[in-house]
Amino acid sequence: MDKRKKYDTALLLGCSLLFYLFFAFYDGAVICVDSPSYIGMYLSREPFYCTFLAALRAFCTVCGGGDYLMLAVCIQSVLAAFAAWSLAVYLQKVFSLTFLQTGVVMGIPLAASLLCRFAARRSSMYSNSILTEGITVSLFLLFTRYLLEFYYERSRRSLVTAAGISLIMIASRKQMYVTLILLCIVICTAGIRAKKAGRSVLAGIVCALGILVCNFLLDTGYNYAVHGEAATHSSDNRFLATVCFYTAERADGERIEDAEARRLFYQIYDICDEQGYLKHHAKGGWYGRVSHFGDYYDCIQIDTMWPAIQAYVRASYEGDDVALEQKVDEITSRIITGLLPGVWPKVFGCFADNFLSGLVTTVAKRSPILIVYSVLVFVLYFVLLFLQIRAEGMSAAVFFAVYVLVSIVINVSVVSAVIFCQTRYTIYNMPLFYIALWLLVVRNCRLLRGRASVKSRL
Repeated sequence: MDKRKKYDTALLLGCSLLFYLFFAFYDGAVICVDSPSYIGMYLSREPFYCTFLAALRAFCTVCGGGDYLMLAVCIQSVLAAFAAWSLAVYLQKVFSLTFLQTGVVMGIPLAASLLCRFAARRSSMYSNSILTEGITVSLFLLFTRYLLEFYYERSRRSLVTAAGISLIMIASRKQMYVTLILLCIVICTAGIRAKKAGRSVLAGIVCALGILVCNFLLDTGYNYAVHGEAATHSSDNRFLATVCFYTAERADGERIEDAEARRLFYQIYDICDEQGYLKHHAKGGWYGRVSHFGDYYDCIQIDTMWPAIQAYVRASYEGDDVALEQKVDEITSRIITGLLPGVWPKVFGCFADNFLSGLVTTVAKRSPILIVYSVLVFVLYFVLLFLQIRAEGMSAAVFFAVYVLVSIVINVSVVSAVIFCQTRYTIYNMPLFYIALWLLVVRNCRLLRGRASVKSRL
């Protein structure tokens, strides 16, 4: 049986590799809107993915040439294949799944990738796109796999591995601070379970501080090596500034005390208002509001606000690129500080709209029909979870299902606070949601079969 199991796991790994490598060579390396900023190692980008691409570029140069972006896609595809396989094989061990049930678990991340490729009309999967999602979507699955192993088996090695993966993801994209929150929650939950709450809280704090310090050193060290100054990456505050512009009225500009920032606000605001980008131009109910916000978010930030502030700073101030980018951040912060106290009720309303939208895009695409489907699938999830809790209490399946819900809430909350919830930002939990749902189906079916067997004996 052990030999058969090895063959089965090898077969699953082979299928996963064939799937992702097929699309890697079929579509090739896909350049997206954000790709040049990673390739060009912009100051606004976190260090890891830029360094990853630069290392592959240097490797191909030393080896006499070659398409380093295609090499990146191959590595990303192997990572995606390994992540889907590794999580499935570990869950097979925890829940005693059959080969077919394990194949379904592994097939769910593959199906999510297909949805990105075809249903979302991206013309590519994240594994063959030159984006941070090319590695972080897969790493999120691996992070979950090792975090679960830490919780179920109290494995310190798995905790260290999960923390290391969290650091890599945070150093790739700021959204992945979500993993730091999840890491601390699971550490504390495991400590409470072992009746060592005090030690677990301390361990969570130490782990979080270690990751934050390491990320800071990576960020500043990278920028020192690439840009000549030990500075952190820039432009983080542009996301909140975009939301402030979207929800503001022109009269809110009077709240900005700094004259320079106030002039820029009016200049940017008038363009956005004239083009219909702002919240008061949204028509219809909830669906209309979230659609309007998603349609015009980039128009405010990328097409109007960011270029205007950068152009002003470069025309008005002298200095190197790092100093000028820091000045852009400073002016943006002044705008936020002035606007936020007056617009926060509307910002909260925007957050609530986006949060509901994020729940939908975590499990499906946002459309009138699929919104109904999303409600039904969440209801099914909660019903099965309730039945599992009633039958087995806080079992392994219940913990995993609850963990996925917590992960969804945290991720959607973080994204909703600063940007619109497109699938690109919520796909991290899509495979986990359906895997947890599948495991709840499997566990509840086993319980039903067990009860039927008892009745037949009686």
